[in-house]
Amino acid sequence: MNTDRLQTDFDSSAPIPLHAKLREALLTQILDGTLQPGELLPSERQLQALLQVSRPTIRQAINALIQEGLVQRAAGKGTFVIEPEKSKPPAGLIALVVSRPNFYFFYPQLAGAFEERVRAANYGMVMSLHGDRADLLEDAVEGLLLSQHIVGLAITPPRFGDMQRAAQRLRQTGVPFVFVGRHDGVAQIDSVAPDNRQIGYQATRYLIDLGHRRIVHMGFADYSTGRDRLEGYQLAMAEAELPAQFVPIPEHISTTGGGIDDESPVERIAAPARETAVSLLRDPDRPTAIFCFNDIVAMGVYKAARETGWQIPHDLSLVSVDNLPTVTHFEVPLTTFALPGAEIGRQGANLLLRRIAGEAMGPQQYLLPAPMIRRASAAAPSS
Repeated sequence: MNTDRLQTDFDSSAPIPLHAKLREALLTQILDGTLQPGELLPSERQLQALLQVSRPTIRQAINALIQEGLVQRAAGKGTFVIEPEKSKPPAGLIALVVSRPNFYFFYPQLAGAFEERVRAANYGMVMSLHGDRADLLEDAVEGLLLSQHIVGLAITPPRFGDMQRAAQRLRQTGVPFVFVGRHDGVAQIDSVAPDNRQIGYQATRYLIDLGHRRIVHMGFADYSTGRDRLEGYQLAMAEAELPAQFVPIPEHISTTGGGIDDESPVERIAAPARETAVSLLRDPDRPTAIFCFNDIVAMGVYKAARETGWQIPHDLSLVSVDNLPTVTHFEVPLTTFALPGAEIGRQGANLLLRRIAGEAMGPQQYLLPAPMIRRASAAAPSS
């Protein structure tokens, strides 16, 4: 066992009970092979000394792993990792329903971690798409429930349509479900999402601390992710007694039934972001810093800066969100936030599995932190 990693995982800021944190920290090392079959777990006394938690908390975590068939107590010897049973048929199918295949790195990370966790719990997994529309989500869910033995659903809430109505229809199915990736603001529904409000606040606070006073936020305010990042930006600007300026980006939205046209995110977002940023940077009272909704918006701003003759970060500082693999290869590597896709996938799967098991608990809504990756695109403003 890697005790340093166990302590780090246990001390994480994930907003779940202590026994669940310990279970997850141990489970991670079992699933990735750090803890091998036959290996002895630390004793309750050792775990208590290491983690500073009560013995009932430790027993609750260990008992959960015993019930899942991952560890076994041996009288007088301790608790051992055991070889998981591989001959049992899957207990049922869990569906992951997301918007669409896309350019973002976040969703593959989420899906991969989610699948690993549900398969380790002896469930099969299927995926479906809803095209970012609530009505298509309803159709997808009804199709899954009619055609397959679905025992649980994890859903990225659609951006367009009546999500309240969709949530009500999901409740009527009686099948446990959890929102992952976005919370969508719908009350009384389990969700695991990035803390986008904190992202917006930290990005803006970082630019303020560098000395910037004319800071613009370029983004979207038509769904929960955009609204939360905007609120974080506005809060930081208000605390610093600075004027906030939100600049919406005109996306190419379908005129037939709502939703997004069949274009890549680069075509749909980067091009209008470039046009919008060109206008901003040609204004005599131009900003010295921009907090971009995501890395694709930042791509458009980079192009606008080249067109208008401004240098990054000497004339214009940028902070963004997503940490796409390409941003390290920009002419000036981009400062951005790395969304916790894998952790959201794991936590979403764990929460859904608890619901499927019938655990009694109120609505669980987790907001996970995203680390800022500081690179060269943000600096103090030039004189």
